[in-house]
Amino acid sequence: MPEFHLLATLKTPIIVLAAALAMAISFFIYRHTVPPVSRTLKVILVVLRACSLFLVFLLIGEPLLSLVSREEERPMVAVLVDNSRSMTIRDKSGNRKAALVAVLQSPALQQMSSVGSILYGTFDTRVRFLPTMTADSLSFAGDGTDLGLALKGVRDTAARANLQCVLIITDGNSTVGTSPLYEAEDLAVPVFTIGVGDTSEQQDLLIRKVVTNNITYVGNKVPVDVTVKSSGYGGEKIEVMLRDGAKIADRQMLTLQQGTREYAVPLSFVPEKEGMQKLLVDISRLPNEVSLQNNRFTFYTKVLKSKMRVVLVAGAPSPDVSFIRRALESDKNVELSVFIERGDGRFYEGQLNGDLLQESEAIVLVGYPMRNSSTAVISAIIGAVGDGKGFLFALSRTTDFAKLRSLEPLLPMTLPASSGEEMQAFVSIPLAQRNNPILKLPGSLDVWNKLPPVFTIEARFRAKPESEVLGQRRIQSLTTNDPLLLSRNVNRRKSIALLGYGIWRWKSFSEGIPGSENALEALFGNSIRWLTTREDDRPVRVQPVKETFAGQDPIEFTAQVYDKNFNPLDEAEVSVVVKQGDKSDQLNLLPIGNGRFEGAFGVLPEGDYSFAARVLAGGEQIAEERGSFSIGGVNVEFQETRMNRLLLQQIADRSGGRYYDAGAIATLPQDVASLPGFRPREVVRSSEIELWNRGWMLAIIIVLFAVEWFLRKRNGML
Repeated sequence: MPEFHLLATLKTPIIVLAAALAMAISFFIYRHTVPPVSRTLKVILVVLRACSLFLVFLLIGEPLLSLVSREEERPMVAVLVDNSRSMTIRDKSGNRKAALVAVLQSPALQQMSSVGSILYGTFDTRVRFLPTMTADSLSFAGDGTDLGLALKGVRDTAARANLQCVLIITDGNSTVGTSPLYEAEDLAVPVFTIGVGDTSEQQDLLIRKVVTNNITYVGNKVPVDVTVKSSGYGGEKIEVMLRDGAKIADRQMLTLQQGTREYAVPLSFVPEKEGMQKLLVDISRLPNEVSLQNNRFTFYTKVLKSKMRVVLVAGAPSPDVSFIRRALESDKNVELSVFIERGDGRFYEGQLNGDLLQESEAIVLVGYPMRNSSTAVISAIIGAVGDGKGFLFALSRTTDFAKLRSLEPLLPMTLPASSGEEMQAFVSIPLAQRNNPILKLPGSLDVWNKLPPVFTIEARFRAKPESEVLGQRRIQSLTTNDPLLLSRNVNRRKSIALLGYGIWRWKSFSEGIPGSENALEALFGNSIRWLTTREDDRPVRVQPVKETFAGQDPIEFTAQVYDKNFNPLDEAEVSVVVKQGDKSDQLNLLPIGNGRFEGAFGVLPEGDYSFAARVLAGGEQIAEERGSFSIGGVNVEFQETRMNRLLLQQIADRSGGRYYDAGAIATLPQDVASLPGFRPREVVRSSEIELWNRGWMLAIIIVLFAVEWFLRKRNGML
């Protein structure tokens, strides 16, 4: 039964006195009546009047009715089951899928429901919680295993429950996401792990990784470095082939050695036409391989027509100018022209004319314009960028904001009223931009957040609505909303702004940060490629969001539709037909504003697909787009075929749990029940009702007065 408590701003003696006064006043009023009435009626009238007066007085004190209930909550055990593709592997210990199902149906796991309440969940690259768990609940189709996300999902879902321990059934291979060790420690409850699979090296041949250029040029030889791993074989000869469609672009023979080894196989190809090009690395099949799904690797590269012509204009010589110049000159696909101002509007390299700017594909300004910069040169830059040239602006301490304001329409941000004081700031990459091509590094993207600070100004820049903030200012450990690196792509015009200077520090002071060695070169190389991508000149673009989808991913398409003057067309109709062999599916993309469209197919079978998109405006076809994409390809779930017992043991040890092999879990219920904190807890739930703010309280008072009035009139009382 819930407990009731009445609270008010008035003190209890005053409430008691009010009740007594209400009764006394009512009794005095009805002591003598005209005409006289029965004693029973007098009592009823006195009670009605007293209750009405008391309730009116009580509402003045803003009373609260508090309801408190208490109940016992059983301890909870979260059971997380690996639903990824690696659980379909048949290794030396047998079929992992069958072993996992046997664990779920074992008497030990069935007894867990008598120990406490059970929260079931499956995980791969996502976490899903279920009311019950059966073999039909598992598809084993996940394209990755994120143990860290699984533990984090339990913490978020069971935050208000009596969670006392977690049980994970998996092969222990965490292929995506963060380290599960940190999440297990942060969970603050014991984690019990059950390992499914064999820990010995499996007999297998696979492609470990493929490294090549994401963007290249027609006629250039492109290296493709393939890493092949073998285990359980020795003496066999295999062939590693690079396929460009039906054509074999390159091939190498490889003789395998005994034991587990990795081999570096150099391949190459020469692209013959521009556009997105799909290639496939394929290796021979050998008898008794544990999996054949890791014997091929599909990748895409963007082929451009020729070298990129870039003009760099600097306001004055500086370390930043030297480092940016060196970074661009180190790119063999960049043809660079440099102009450094002398301080009087002229350049050391001679006159900068408008023809050179018009012939370029990107313009880079470093600390330009200055106070004495030529207005004619600034006008020529504005004209060239207005014609669609890529534009990169890097701030400097000596940049003149009055002159820079004429370039503001071309920039991805609005300028502050004044420059402000100098300050230091780190760069922080938002999570939503971690896959942005401008920020792509050979190593981890966390390198950006570890780089030394650069200089900027206290004045606040504002990103324009169409811009994307790629990097934010971080002052010590506080990440602000102020942009430090941002980009903009609208109406054929692309621009990037770096609102910090002293970026040479990223090169000189980043020793000891793995992956930072070429961060500056990668940033400017990626930026120039993004700024000069010619395909953006098309008024209609329809494309999948990526070239290779995982097996469980929805197949998403986006489109941008403009007229001949590059004005957005929201009234267009965009349809996409996807084909694989004789099968086809059609999708109509939905408008989302400003000439943009999007839509998604459901999950499609693995394989290579082609698509054809038709765009109609006013009932007439204005464009047709064609392309291809792949579903599946190499899967990280088959890159490591052994059970990772060590990781599961570490998770259990660090969290205070215990590790079990799949066939030795008989003591699991007793081990869980013997945990020190594994017991029910009392849960107290309370709610408050503001009586003074309820309409039904006013209704009660009105009813009491109305009944009193009715009885008086019925008996002819004055």
